[in-house]
Amino acid sequence: MTYPYDPNNSYYQAPQPYGMGGYPPLPRNNGMAIASMCVSLASIFTCYGALLIGPVGAILGHVSLREINRDPQAYTNRSMALTGIIVGWSLFAAWGLLLTFVILAATGVLGADLQEGFDS
Repeated sequence: MTYPYDPNNSYYQAPQPYGMGGYPPLPRNNGMAIASMCVSLASIFTCYGALLIGPVGAILGHVSLREINRDPQAYTNRSMALTGIIVGWSLFAAWGLLLTFVILAATGVLGADLQEGFDS
């Protein structure tokens, strides 16, 4: 009678070692992308925050997008970084154009009709 693990048995095979089985690590969220989106969206609700906070959110978005592009398998929230970039720069540009228009209208460069509204 032969035993299953008898080394003299010709059918004996060594047990297989445990490999690196299991599930691969799940991609995680990039914290800077979340912060970028939150800061950019918060600049909507502040008075002059878009001029000060909007670029901060956009820059955070650029930095986080670079990290996400460097290792795309590790992060899942590329869209949050893009939202922070787009909203941050868009609000900054909109407020910049609005302030430029107000300054030019108040100084009379755009015409006397617009300046009368500021004089009264």
